[in-house]
Amino acid sequence: MSQNPIEEKNASKNTFKKIAEGFSHIAIGMGTVAMQSTRDPVSTTYPDEMPTLYPTSRHRLALNVNPLTGEHLCIACKQCEKVCPDQCITVIPDPTAKGKVQEFYIDQGLCMFCGLCTEVCPTDCIINTVDFEMSDYSREALVYDIKKLTLKRDESEFYFQFKGLDLPKVKVSPVAKAEAKVEV
Repeated sequence: MSQNPIEEKNASKNTFKKIAEGFSHIAIGMGTVAMQSTRDPVSTTYPDEMPTLYPTSRHRLALNVNPLTGEHLCIACKQCEKVCPDQCITVIPDPTAKGKVQEFYIDQGLCMFCGLCTEVCPTDCIINTVDFEMSDYSREALVYDIKKLTLKRDESEFYFQFKGLDLPKVKVSPVAKAEAKVEV
């Protein structure tokens, strides 16, 4: 029942060949490690240096205001609420004034930052900011209301320039329209 001497010789040659191949692969791997250890690091140290973010970056959602007048751009059309696949946006229109928003909520902890809401917004009110540091201790703290979502005028002006958005048209109040007609 012993094996053929020729087969035993071929089996031992095959084993030594596999061992030699294994050592050659280890040597190649160690050479790669040695080569990489002498190079300067490519990555940045994040907390010390902020990464370069681009206008198309999709991070925390916010509500733009008109940088010239400071008024909200949201017209309560609810397009963002309808298109949101996570259903994390709630828009409550003002019952007394058409085209005004009373309450606006976004659950940033539920949002997947797909950007669909920013695409359908007809007034460029809802935007993705470059702020990605939103960690918090509770899920409830990640539900942002209209006060926490609304950008200041200077922040809105920055995002209009950064993202290349057209400035919104200034709304003329009915009183101003009536005064303009009287003067003419």
